[in-house]
Amino acid sequence: MVLQDVSLGNAPWGKSPQMITAERVEVQMALLPLLHRDFQVRTLALIEPTIALETDAKGTGNWQFGDAPAAPAAAAPAGASATGGFFVGDVAISNGTLTYRDGESGKLTTVSIENFALAARGAQAPVSARFRGTVDDFAVAREGDLGLLTALVQRRWPYPVSLKGQVNGQQTSVVIQVRVEEQSKTVTLDPLELGIGKNKVTGQLAVSPTKPRPKLIVELTATTLALADLPAAGKAAPAANKAVAKSKYLFSQEPIDLSVLRTVDGSVDTTIDALVLPDGRKFDHVRLQATLRNGVLDAPVMQAGVFGGTVSAHVKVDANRDKDAAVHLRLDAKGMDLAALLAAGGVKREVRGGNASVNADLAMRGGSERQWASSATGMATAIVGPATLGHPSDNSDAAFNRLADAVNPFRKRDPSTEFLCALVRLALASGIAKVDRSIAIETNKIGANASGTLDFRNETLDLSIKPQIRQGIKLDISQFASLVRFHGPFSAPTVGVDSVASAQAVATIGAAAATGGMSLLGQELLANARADPGAPCQIALGNAPKAQPEANAATTAPAQAIGDVGSALGKLFKR
Repeated sequence: MVLQDVSLGNAPWGKSPQMITAERVEVQMALLPLLHRDFQVRTLALIEPTIALETDAKGTGNWQFGDAPAAPAAAAPAGASATGGFFVGDVAISNGTLTYRDGESGKLTTVSIENFALAARGAQAPVSARFRGTVDDFAVAREGDLGLLTALVQRRWPYPVSLKGQVNGQQTSVVIQVRVEEQSKTVTLDPLELGIGKNKVTGQLAVSPTKPRPKLIVELTATTLALADLPAAGKAAPAANKAVAKSKYLFSQEPIDLSVLRTVDGSVDTTIDALVLPDGRKFDHVRLQATLRNGVLDAPVMQAGVFGGTVSAHVKVDANRDKDAAVHLRLDAKGMDLAALLAAGGVKREVRGGNASVNADLAMRGGSERQWASSATGMATAIVGPATLGHPSDNSDAAFNRLADAVNPFRKRDPSTEFLCALVRLALASGIAKVDRSIAIETNKIGANASGTLDFRNETLDLSIKPQIRQGIKLDISQFASLVRFHGPFSAPTVGVDSVASAQAVATIGAAAATGGMSLLGQELLANARADPGAPCQIALGNAPKAQPEANAATTAPAQAIGDVGSALGKLFKR
């Protein structure tokens, strides 16, 4: 039979007036089985069809005809097929289009069919499948085998599916066993084997059409997973190349759509031995356990090996308030390699040694990185252990170089700096960190603590840094700033020397030099230098060093000291 210009009306609530239209339909049936009321469609071909599948707000599909339960099947006549009197052999679709609209979410999926074929040699024979076309602009070419047609019609589970081919130019394979729970309508893929390029993922997946949200359970294991091999990665690349308006802020203002967290419930348990990001960065021994219920994502287990160390985190996100999600982060990172961290941040330095640790417990709100940073409340600490840091030959990090030169005058003559420790401890309240000597750095020659404010709401800082010379280090004191000010926006801070504090320091030290003695402030600087070598970092941690004995006040400087003060001030301010 050949039918031209075929159309099949849609459900009354459907968005499209017709469910199916086709330029041509070809049907070949076996005649003799019809005498036994056995309908055997040998071939069914649709040429240039348009198929519109959709569900309503309750999840009812337009392909479901009537709500009454099916009447018990009558006994099949002798010679009837095992499918209960109906069998379709080969199905072919060419140059067609299929759309699927989800009535609950409104999401529309479009499938362009260049060629689709199902072929079965009989009701008791496996089905071979072939598809070539696109799914939402992803090029797909797949072929493989399905289980017995009778098993599918009679709903005998599990039903095997084995397909291989290409998706978006990437070689892929799928081997699954499908089970359907008749009462709950839960669809389970167990076992599930996915091959994507050189990646292989195994596990199981279950989907339940529960109300008010469907439930998704995912358990996956992979030896290696390279995200660049995923079909979606290739599609995301062009978007990444688009010009993006430059922001004056370091934390992105781009909204993060968390509404998807309110569309599904479920759980995830994933283990990946090696996870490779599209930029080549690698995470080892990745473990993720998370649940999603009523719009609240709770991930108590997030673990990975990265930058030579380990990172573990607990993240909780309540996405029930649009654009004002509540986020709670606990982070514990240990033993990370300093050189790898700097390289990941684009800082080019020769680094030897150095381990970094980061610990944070922060509560945040909002719908973007910038809003999270602006509202952060809690504690964050970063510590870097002993390391040798080479000095850059260029001016790629001008602000850092200016600050380092102001705090550490030895940097201009030494090829590298020997760090003993560097520490940042921030107590944040609504995006503001008030720093009271809780930022510190120590080298083998100098130490320094910083006080001031870091304001993440407008991304500005204003820090006063007081350097101190370590015991036994010789330096022309006019080269040593008593107080350095580091202030301005995070992206481009400026460095200056506090003229009042430095003038006082140079004046007293200059007077002491003229008398061959030591002024009170000069003695104070050296007293600090003689303190516990770990004092600045200990102070930053909240462990104040033991008080030092008071130094004896020096005698009054004679008049000739005024000339030495002027000379020292001239050197300090390069006049």
